[in-house]
Amino acid sequence: MLALLRQLRFVFLGTVLVVAAFSTGISFLFFLVYLLAALVLGSWLYARRGLRGLRAGYHILNPRAQVGDVLEGVYRIDNATRWAKPWVELWNESTLPAPLPGRAIGVRPLGSRQWLAKVGLTRRGTYRLGPLRVRTGDPFGLFTSEMVVGQPTGVVVFPKVHPLPHWRLPPSPVDGTMQSRRRFDASSPLVSTIRPYVHGDAINKIHWLSSVRHNELHVKEFDLEQTADLWITLDLERGSHAGAGDRASVEAAVSAAASIAVHTLGENRAVGLTASSRRMQVLTPDRGHRVEQKILHLMANVQADGSQPLAEVVVGTLPQLRRGMTLCLITGSTERDWVRALASLRRRGIGTVVVLVDRASFVEREDEDSRAELAAVRHALAEYDIAHHVVAAGDDLGEALGGRQAVRV
Repeated sequence: MLALLRQLRFVFLGTVLVVAAFSTGISFLFFLVYLLAALVLGSWLYARRGLRGLRAGYHILNPRAQVGDVLEGVYRIDNATRWAKPWVELWNESTLPAPLPGRAIGVRPLGSRQWLAKVGLTRRGTYRLGPLRVRTGDPFGLFTSEMVVGQPTGVVVFPKVHPLPHWRLPPSPVDGTMQSRRRFDASSPLVSTIRPYVHGDAINKIHWLSSVRHNELHVKEFDLEQTADLWITLDLERGSHAGAGDRASVEAAVSAAASIAVHTLGENRAVGLTASSRRMQVLTPDRGHRVEQKILHLMANVQADGSQPLAEVVVGTLPQLRRGMTLCLITGSTERDWVRALASLRRRGIGTVVVLVDRASFVEREDEDSRAELAAVRHALAEYDIAHHVVAAGDDLGEALGGRQAVRV
């Protein structure tokens, strides 16, 4: 726009000079006309040749990052000519909430420039950085030349993953690989101790090396694992969440789901997930880095745009749960019908824990009705002896989920 205004001014000035010169015949005015024409032609040629010999590029150091991280990009421009480039502008078009900052620099003859651009990541999602745009122009700003370099780059911003050093899943009566204080009669990979043989002990539990050492039969005792696999159900029904932007309750729910999944996978457990967004998302239980990336990518893009009630989501998830698993339900719903749907899981040998997001705390005004509804849900959970954690606005998730025992009211 500024270049267009300058061009219009020069056109207006040139028109005035030409009319005045031919009207009066004054030689000095003709000199100004010729000087102005030479200036415009020289500026055009300078701008056209301004990008010759320039090579530019960029790459992103961390295209996979979390909310709160800093996105870093390295930019470089080389001048292969013997003429200096006093003004070159470089920037990317981007869908990021705050794009990487562009820069206008000068490049010496046969020289190069390189710099690091940074921007804070405040919102999860999948974003696009366009190809690098390079622009230069003449010293008077009348004409510009522009070129596009490289290919678009994708950036995925995962939700914040909080450490949960004290997070414990509720017990579930199966064998496995996680130590418990209780001794278990059946065989499992967790051998806790040995003891003398008593009548009725199974032969396959005899520890022969210890038996030889003590000159009498000794058998192994095993630990009971608290749970085997974890299934996370993330409630994304519109009515279950409140707030807007980075302070929305859905952001706390998504961050809690990602933190619990990463922590559980770090214990070499399998994790499955159901997210009830506009399109139901289901990931079958698996373990390892690959499923962690799947979960984080899913959590980066889901929104609270679902329409299916939580009770229906829970009922639909039940057939996928097997004995020994734990269901972790993350919701901001204050309806109580879904609590009854969870009550039958204990009889099936399935552990249950609820992360209850206090959605009313994410709006400016929290009324008494909202507090009463939350208290009613917590009371219903306590009636069925279902462990739960409450997450409110401003809470540190690492403390709310892992810093204290699950709450029973």
